[in-house]
Amino acid sequence: MTKHNAPHPLRSRAAISLKGDVTVPGDKSISHRALMLSSQVLGVTRISGLLEGDDVLNTAKALQALGVSIQCKNHIWEVRGVGIGGLSESAEVLDLGNSGTSARLLMGLVTPYPFTTFFTGDGSLCSRPMARVMTPLMQMGAKITARDGNKLPLGLTGTAEPMPITYRLPVASAQVKSAILLAALGTPGITTLIEPQATRDHTENMLTYLGFKIEIAANGGETAISIQGHQKIKRSDREITVSGDPSSSAFLAVAALICKDSKLTIKNVCVNPLRTGLFVTLREMGAKIELRNERIAAGEKVADISVAGSHLKGVTVPASRAPSMIDEYPILAVAAACAEGETAMHGLSELRLKESDRLAAIVESLNACGIRARAEGDSLYVTGAGGAPKGGATIATHYDHRIAMSFLVLGMASQQPVTIDNASAIKTSFPNFVELMNSLGGNITMTGLPDDQMTRAISGHPLVIAVDGPAASGKGTLARRLAEVFGFDYLDTGSLYRAVGMKLVYGGNDTRDVAAAVEAAKHIDVEDLANPRLRQERIGQAASVVSAFPEVRQALLEFQRNFSRSARGAVLDGRDIGTVVCPDADFKFFITATLYARARRRHKELQGQGIEVVFESVLEDLRERDERDEKRAVAPLRPAEDAILIDSSTLDASEVFDQAQQVIVRKYPGLGA
Repeated sequence: MTKHNAPHPLRSRAAISLKGDVTVPGDKSISHRALMLSSQVLGVTRISGLLEGDDVLNTAKALQALGVSIQCKNHIWEVRGVGIGGLSESAEVLDLGNSGTSARLLMGLVTPYPFTTFFTGDGSLCSRPMARVMTPLMQMGAKITARDGNKLPLGLTGTAEPMPITYRLPVASAQVKSAILLAALGTPGITTLIEPQATRDHTENMLTYLGFKIEIAANGGETAISIQGHQKIKRSDREITVSGDPSSSAFLAVAALICKDSKLTIKNVCVNPLRTGLFVTLREMGAKIELRNERIAAGEKVADISVAGSHLKGVTVPASRAPSMIDEYPILAVAAACAEGETAMHGLSELRLKESDRLAAIVESLNACGIRARAEGDSLYVTGAGGAPKGGATIATHYDHRIAMSFLVLGMASQQPVTIDNASAIKTSFPNFVELMNSLGGNITMTGLPDDQMTRAISGHPLVIAVDGPAASGKGTLARRLAEVFGFDYLDTGSLYRAVGMKLVYGGNDTRDVAAAVEAAKHIDVEDLANPRLRQERIGQAASVVSAFPEVRQALLEFQRNFSRSARGAVLDGRDIGTVVCPDADFKFFITATLYARARRRHKELQGQGIEVVFESVLEDLRERDERDEKRAVAPLRPAEDAILIDSSTLDASEVFDQAQQVIVRKYPGLGA
């Protein structure tokens, strides 16, 4: 199970105004569906505008593990569809991180397959119930074993003989609807869903755009959606343009509304009528919002949204509007906090089942900022300040990206700065949120740093931290955490050699072929480093072989040195960072441990991935790797003369991190604030 990233606190101060033309990341819901449904049609689908946040990247990795070829070059994603019935059993557990959409929709996708797929995620995802999606999928023939409370991790065994069903959604849920529709693609006969209340229809729109026939009929206030399984879609190459996310746009729009004299135009935003409830509500509150240049892209309605600073007044938001804006209530609550009078929002029970109990988190956070707010049943009541709220609080985000971004926006209009305890989750949906806001006139900084550069140390230059050590010593865990806590860029240099080994193994080349290895090294790109195959044990063995070739090390050296020059600061881990790649690094750590301790860790890690392996074979493999690394002619594994040695044999990851952090903070106290 993945864990939450280390705390990454940010502070937001009042902005004078926000101005400019801006684009937001691609819509997350459409991005997930573009990847999944492109895998189900034969041919190559080129996707532009895909949201490259953690949630969507986890969907891509899961599809790759299920046998789908997915590549990305210059932010254009190519999916080579396998067609209906073309998925293969994953050799590894599908780790979906924080993404409930990924987990629930993929459960539907694999239901018509007679193999077992294991699902897990981070602590937040594993705390969310899956019963809503499990119930209809089990009716279609899936067998599911889950933790108490129907929670992840879980195993889903599909069926070779799935059954079509007619299913009435007990609650409005686009994820449950979509999971059933995905399962129906590989199910003979007609599957029908009945929606008492309309929910997001991105799945239906994408199915139609890709050529699937789907029937949608309204009947007495309900909607019946029917689809025939095993449709034969003609092989074809396709193009999908993912429009901007209205949920991400909401943060920019509200920030512009509550900061005086602001004027923004948000380009290329999805304005699907089932996603625009927030903008309807804001207009009712007196917001100056205008849709321009309306058009259709990949089956979705798209427009440019013009927003100007406005005086807002409280309104009543009916429960019937909740499905069209369920993700936007945290930021609407911020708008309500700055409005005149009370805003009442009804029908919010779904908020208690999100990344956190959002309803409780909103009330707690608004009260901390001096705003009267209360929840009664599934309703939220906010009494606005009629201007700038007091602010001055530190907000517990509960690793919820929307709570984090919403209260950073509140800090842009409040009398005193607002601090959030952890911004790590923001990258799941809006990776460049802080940079974008600051470029428009915002003032969001990492707490404790003396200026708004966030990643520059008191030394006046971007810091470079080198972390070296043998396999399974814990150097990667330490490096990732240092990068996260201090806001630096991170490179696992071992993944470069793994990528070379992967290209050789899957290209059918001998790992001892120096010329082939050098050629592979010259064509490594960022997408290779995200390939889930990199963590396979045989790829690790191949990496140890190719890393001994001087020609390969030279070919990858410039890539690593260029990375270390990042203006944000950089953390690199490997086996020769402090001695060869970055001999002038500001800090050099060498993490070591006994062979037995490292073998025990690696064995446990492999077991956690569902890989059965004998401990003695892991021990012998590490012994062989150590020997190759220590005896190679070029850059043998050894500590730099000025490296700080940390023996992790009897330490856990937190204790290793504490030791390294103390060394850094002693030299640059501002980084520890």
